[in-house]
Amino acid sequence: MIKTVTAPRFTFDLVHGAPAAAKAAWEAAGCLILENFVAPEACDALIAAADRLSDQLVEEAEGHAFDAVDNQHAGEDYFLSSGDVMRAFMEENTAGVDRKRAVNKLGHAMHDLDPDFEAFSHQQQLGRLTRQLGLGTPQLLQSMLIFKHARVGGEVTMHQDSTFIFSQPETCIGFWFALQDATLENGAMYALPGWHKGPLERRFFRTGDGAGTDFEDLSAVDWPLDEAVPLEAPKGSLILLHGRLPHRSSANVSDNSRYAYTLHTVDASAHYPADNWLQRRDDLPLRTFGEGMNFA
Repeated sequence: MIKTVTAPRFTFDLVHGAPAAAKAAWEAAGCLILENFVAPEACDALIAAADRLSDQLVEEAEGHAFDAVDNQHAGEDYFLSSGDVMRAFMEENTAGVDRKRAVNKLGHAMHDLDPDFEAFSHQQQLGRLTRQLGLGTPQLLQSMLIFKHARVGGEVTMHQDSTFIFSQPETCIGFWFALQDATLENGAMYALPGWHKGPLERRFFRTGDGAGTDFEDLSAVDWPLDEAVPLEAPKGSLILLHGRLPHRSSANVSDNSRYAYTLHTVDASAHYPADNWLQRRDDLPLRTFGEGMNFA
């Protein structure tokens, strides 16, 4: 029987990396909070880059909302063709909200196409961390900047990342960076640590000629939603999320935004199905952490 466990939390050491106990804790919980992973100055620089891109992309995004509750966006070409470009997506309820604060997120290839995001995504300690935790050879597939603007940022319902980032075998890992403090009031994530050991509930895929999408039910899962554990994270923290870990976040009801940057990876050894929603052009191959970067 699966039991909900405590979300493990450690302080990342820039010299020695993650503590020795982190690997076993990650494997037991399916999540891992590493405080002090990113310097505050690096967080501020990426926030500035996100605001710059948001200003550039918001006009094109008008009328294209990202619905993390009912997935109403899932059949739009604007969404389906975003795997190898940079696009902004709007919040659902934006009446009376200025256009800049109405942006929900940016996605999905900033890590390859924008120099500031690329540098952040390939910082050297990420490669070291994946080796310390025995995570194989993760390749960067998707990047997202989630704004969670004050009083605007919407809810994300309980889900598993492998539903959307599917591979055979399943190898999805989420790297979630708190660019600002993530608190109970501004929309910190909640998760069910330990429940990554359960089955994958469903899979999101392209249908027919690839212009539509659907969900395939894989198992009947009864998650104990009342046992969800808050993953509060101070600015500069990295939260690792196993692809099968159920997690969610509430709407932002505070006066403070909750900027977060997320990378999703799949292992180089895994098969990535052609009917996955996120597809990339051949001239933009996946890279491992640090690949093609000059750290001199």
